[in-house]
Amino acid sequence: MEWDLSDLYASPEDPRIFQDLEAALALAQGLDPKDLLSPEGASSLLSRYEKALELAYKPLNYASLYFSTRTQDPGAKALLDRVRNAFTEVRNRLVPLEVALRKLPEEAFQALLAHPGLMDLRHFLMRQRAYAPYTLSEREEELLNLKALVGRSAWSQFYTEYTGRFRFLVRGKELTEMEVRALRRDPDPEVRREAHQALYGKLLEEAPTLSAVFNAVYLDYLQDLRLRGYGNPLEPVALRDEVEVRDIEALLSATESFYPLVERYYLWKAKKLGQEKTPSQDLLAPLGEKPKVPFEEAKALVLEAFRRFSPEVEAIAREFFEKRWIDVYPRPGKRGGAFCSGGLPSTHPYVLLNHTDDLDSAHTLAHELGHGVHFYLAREQRLLNFGASTPLAETASVFAEILLDDLLLERLSGEERTLLLAERVEDAINTLFRQVMYTFFEKRSLLARKEAALSPEAFQKIWQEEQARLYGESVAWTELDQSAWAGIPHFVHYRFYTYSYALGYLVVLALYGRYREEGEAFVPRYLEVLKAGEKASPKEILAQAGVELASEAFFRYGFGVLEDWIKALP
Repeated sequence: MEWDLSDLYASPEDPRIFQDLEAALALAQGLDPKDLLSPEGASSLLSRYEKALELAYKPLNYASLYFSTRTQDPGAKALLDRVRNAFTEVRNRLVPLEVALRKLPEEAFQALLAHPGLMDLRHFLMRQRAYAPYTLSEREEELLNLKALVGRSAWSQFYTEYTGRFRFLVRGKELTEMEVRALRRDPDPEVRREAHQALYGKLLEEAPTLSAVFNAVYLDYLQDLRLRGYGNPLEPVALRDEVEVRDIEALLSATESFYPLVERYYLWKAKKLGQEKTPSQDLLAPLGEKPKVPFEEAKALVLEAFRRFSPEVEAIAREFFEKRWIDVYPRPGKRGGAFCSGGLPSTHPYVLLNHTDDLDSAHTLAHELGHGVHFYLAREQRLLNFGASTPLAETASVFAEILLDDLLLERLSGEERTLLLAERVEDAINTLFRQVMYTFFEKRSLLARKEAALSPEAFQKIWQEEQARLYGESVAWTELDQSAWAGIPHFVHYRFYTYSYALGYLVVLALYGRYREEGEAFVPRYLEVLKAGEKASPKEILAQAGVELASEAFFRYGFGVLEDWIKALP
C-alpha cells in the first residue's frame, strides 16, 4: 500500500504549491507589530500570522512527504529545496512580530490576555511571553543566529558528516553504523561480540576528535546561557517543555531511586543467558526467536487492540488504511525508518512505514498509528494550538504499543510470552532509565566544561561512573564500553533532550496505571488529553485525566507499572 497525497496537492506540478507560498509571503510582509498594542489589532494580526504559517506549512508538508518515498529522484529533491527556501523566507519575515510579542509592554500584554477575542490563544500568548526575559534585541537575535551557523550548527553538521563516514568490519563485511548497531541484537552471540568490538573500538579510536566536538557545542551552549541571562542550564529546556526546573530534577531523582529495578532485570537476564552477569555485548541480546507478523496480521492485531480500548480510536485508525494515508513497504529510494507527519488542522496525518513482517514492525505500526490518532483528534484546535508539547509528544504512540502488547500477552504462553515481557521491560529501561543516565552524564560533563575543556579520558570517566550507578553489579563491562558516549548524537545536536524521553514514558505509564484502575471510565478523559493539542500546558492537560505531572503519585503510578512487569517475569 502506497499513500495518496492528493488531499494536499494533485501532483508536484500543481501550481497551487507555489501559489500558496506566494500568498503566505504576501501575508507575512504585511504584518505590522504595532498592531499588537490594541487587542482588536492583535486579534486580526495573529489570525493573519496563523494563516501565513498554514499556507507555508502545507507545501512543505507535501514536498517532504513526496521526497521521503523518492529520495533518489532529482525532481523530488529540487521541489523540496525550492519549497524549503520559500518557507524559510516566510518564517524570517515573521520573526519581528514574534520578538515584538515577547517584548510587548506589560500593560498591553495584559490587555491581550483579557480580550474575549483572544481567549483561545491565551496559552500561545503565555508561551511567547515566557521567553521575554531571555529574548534579546532584534539585531542581537540576528547575530546569535549568525553565530550559530559557525558554532553549534556547524559542529552538529560536522559530527553528522564525520560519523556518517565511519565503516565497521564485521565478518568480512563493511557496514554502516546503523547496520552494525542492528547486529547487537543478532541471535548469534559471536556476531554480537564482533559488532560490539567494531562499534565501540571505532568510537574509542575517534574519541579525541569527537571530544573536541562535544567541547565546542558545550561551550557554545554555556555562552548562550550567559548572554541570555539563564541561571540554570536546565532553564531553556524547562521553558521549551513547559515544566519547571524542579520537575526535571524530581524526575532525575525519582528515576535514580528506582535504579535497582535495572540491576534486578539484568541479573534475571544473565541467568537466562547462563551467565553470572549480563555481558555488555549481550545487553540487547534476544532471548528467543521472534514470531513473523505479516502486514495484514499486524493491521488486524493493532485495530483489535485499539477497538478493545475505544471503538472511536479504532475507527480513526481504520481511516488510514481505507483512505490511503499510510505508506507500508520498503522500496528503492524510500527513506528508512518510520514516522507520522501530523499535517495541519485543515488536513490530516500521514504515516510512513518500512514493514518487514516481524513483531518489531507490528509495534512500529501501533506506535505510528498512535501518533496518527493523536494528530487526528488534535485537529479540533486552531493551528497555533495544534500539535503536542514535548512531554506529551509520545503519549499516544507508546500507549498504543502497550495496548498491542496487552492483547499479545493474552494470546501468548510459555517462552513466547516471556520473550514479549522481557522486550517490554527492556524498552522501558532504554526509554526511561538510560535516558536519565544520559541526562546525568550530560549535566556533569557540561558543568565540568565551565572550568576547562574535557579530555576523552574525562568524558570516559564520567560515563563509566554513571553507567555503573545505573546497572549496579548486573553487567560485565569491557574496556571498550567507556567510549559509548561518543556515539550518542543527542549530546551534540540538542541540549538535555534525552530527559524528555523519560518524562514522556512516565506520562504514558501514569495514564496506563489510571486506565488499569478505572477501565472504560478512563477512556473519555484520555481522548480529551489527545484532543487538547497545545491549547493548555502539559500539566493542565494531564490534570484533566487525573495525573499530576512530576508529583509523588505520578512517579508511583509509572514505576509501579514497571515493577509489575518485572514481577511477571518467570
